[in-house]
Amino acid sequence: MGSSGTCAGVRSQLGVYLTGSILPADRAVVVRHLASCAICRAELSDLSALPGLLRRPASQAAAEGPGQDPPSGYRAAAGSRPAAGSGPALGEVQLSRLLRSIQRRRRRRRWLLAVAAFVLVVVAGAGWALRLTQPPGSGTETMANVLETDRVGGLTVLTDAEGYTLYWFGPDNPTMSACEAGCARAWPPVAAPAVKGAGVTGTLGAIARSDGSLQATYNGHPLYTAAADTEPGQAKGNGVWDGGGQWHEVVAGGG
Repeated sequence: MGSSGTCAGVRSQLGVYLTGSILPADRAVVVRHLASCAICRAELSDLSALPGLLRRPASQAAAEGPGQDPPSGYRAAAGSRPAAGSGPALGEVQLSRLLRSIQRRRRRRRWLLAVAAFVLVVVAGAGWALRLTQPPGSGTETMANVLETDRVGGLTVLTDAEGYTLYWFGPDNPTMSACEAGCARAWPPVAAPAVKGAGVTGTLGAIARSDGSLQATYNGHPLYTAAADTEPGQAKGNGVWDGGGQWHEVVAGGG
């Protein structure tokens, strides 16, 4: 894309380029610049109506006014020509109005896009803050993972709402998961936010994963399920060495 100085010089030539009145040397400069500058190509597209405005008889253009359709029933006489000296002056006025209109539309579009982006960021941040801080029973449970407890293999373990055993991974730490890519397919992370179901004690939290998603934690351990558990009440992942470390079922109330 060209520099701003080059763009400014080329834009001043776009009107005569469209009408075909540009000098050959200037035309070559404009063509080379347009091939590499999307901004100036968009400007040229906005000016595409210019040749028709300049060819329109002065009396017809004056009757229509800027940006209006011809009056009903109006037909230019065949072979009619604009009055001497009036065509170019009127064309310059219309070009000036067209350029001002394009600039206003672009400024308004940029402002609206900036406001929309700001609103989305604020709303998204506020939504996550509410989901992570509001207590159970506040209306967020339908959008959160509810953690439960169940007896599996003689121990009371933490489960998801469907009864699948939850696990923690030895190499993890309270702020980072060490299970990514293929490991995360075999040991799916439990998405945050999570809330406590009946009988669940301990501290719930969340960490950000490398892909930007949030993962629930329990007493500082990021939580996972196991693809090896094909139905609730199983704990086939307990004690398994996989992904560079050992996996453990989460004992309810354990550290």
